[in-house]
Amino acid sequence: MSKTYKIELGQTGVSSIHQATVGPYHMVAVTPPDMVPEYPGTTSPHHLFLAALGTCINLVFEIALERGRIDVIDLTSEVEGTYETNESTRKSYFTEARVKTRVIVPEGMKEERIRKLFELALGSCPIGNTLAGSRVKIVPELDIVYA
Repeated sequence: MSKTYKIELGQTGVSSIHQATVGPYHMVAVTPPDMVPEYPGTTSPHHLFLAALGTCINLVFEIALERGRIDVIDLTSEVEGTYETNESTRKSYFTEARVKTRVIVPEGMKEERIRKLFELALGSCPIGNTLAGSRVKIVPELDIVYA
């Protein structure tokens, strides 16, 4: 079974700022990463890439925790990517994405079970699976906090 996902892209009338229409009502202003500080409210393709990976892992992890009957008090992640440019070819690319996830659960939840569900989420995230075999290495880290 296959599904098709679609976004629309277009210029905004401001040089180097484009808009991505995601869904019927949500628009995101996208600019090169070095211009983001100049234009508050914008993001870059680089940030969207990291956001897609991190949110995919978090959403799948949350679903896995729910199905595993593990109550989640809070679930957050920080995703940081290493971006390199080959000086001879001038081609740029991500080489690594570090996903640091922090989950807060009630006392008594089994750490081993939570870690297994996190591994399941990493292997089930379609964005991460798309990167399999690419030059992007995903480096996960899970911090479990009991409350």
